[in-house]
Amino acid sequence: MAVTWQWGCEKRSAPSPGGYNMQNATQNIVDMHLMRNGRTIDDPASGYKEEGFAQVDDPAHWGQSKDGINRGYITGNSNMYKDREARFYVNILYNGKPLLPAPTADDRNYYSSPENVDGRGHAEFYYSGKSGLEINNSSGDMTGYIAQKNVSPASNIRLERAAYRPYIHIRLAEIYLNYAEALNEAEPGHPDVLHYLNLVRQRAGLPTLESVYPSVVGNQAEMREWIIRERQIELAFEGDRYFTLIRRMLMSDPKVQSIYRMNITANDNNQGFAFADFYNRTLLQNRYWDDKMYLFPILQDDLDKNTSLVQNPGW
Repeated sequence: MAVTWQWGCEKRSAPSPGGYNMQNATQNIVDMHLMRNGRTIDDPASGYKEEGFAQVDDPAHWGQSKDGINRGYITGNSNMYKDREARFYVNILYNGKPLLPAPTADDRNYYSSPENVDGRGHAEFYYSGKSGLEINNSSGDMTGYIAQKNVSPASNIRLERAAYRPYIHIRLAEIYLNYAEALNEAEPGHPDVLHYLNLVRQRAGLPTLESVYPSVVGNQAEMREWIIRERQIELAFEGDRYFTLIRRMLMSDPKVQSIYRMNITANDNNQGFAFADFYNRTLLQNRYWDDKMYLFPILQDDLDKNTSLVQNPGW
């Protein structure tokens, strides 16, 4: 059962050829990930920049896995993906990134066009790339990203082999975040709120929150935003985000409703990873929301059976 679930997930989370390009991550979740200094990308002190391309492979090897392959940023990757936190390289497969799952050099090269073959493999989401729209048409990658989390480096999508591992129902990080969120509402300023939030951050290689943003100490509203942000990053693609937005009644937030992607439809004219226009945010969709949708309507048949029932507001 675990292998069947995992295989379906990994097949959808791999680029073509071989994968289905289906588990697309949005620009929204990409932008939500922090820099490795613990700062947000819109913080002037973060060091984040979008223009240009990395000139060297990551000297800190933050994306290197047990097989010795660096799957963090490498020479030629957009600066958008440089010096990001460790969870970013675990969660997101972006344009030009060395691939998972592909255990051998031959398997990795399978995903690359001849000009990009170097034994590491690279996700080609640009228009003329192997996972781009020119080749894949409507079945191609829809955002310029794939959700890479839970994809095993021991699996081989090309040969349709999935490595076994058990399904995880709940993680300790979720328990910590649940406790921090509840305690912040009940006793804002309690030291355990920061303690357990920082346990999650420190495991990801980040400095403590208060050392980066001191104003969060004792500030319930600011702390609430950070806890929700940490949930979005730490529990990305684990089925938590929708339910968090519903229970916190955040679905009407414009930042939630407007979904962005990379500029995947622009013809790169065979410029490949160096095509700068690809790395422009493009609106994918504005999602419709009405606050009555926080509750589903009660079936008319049930209302007819029990006249004491009252229809949910707005329906």
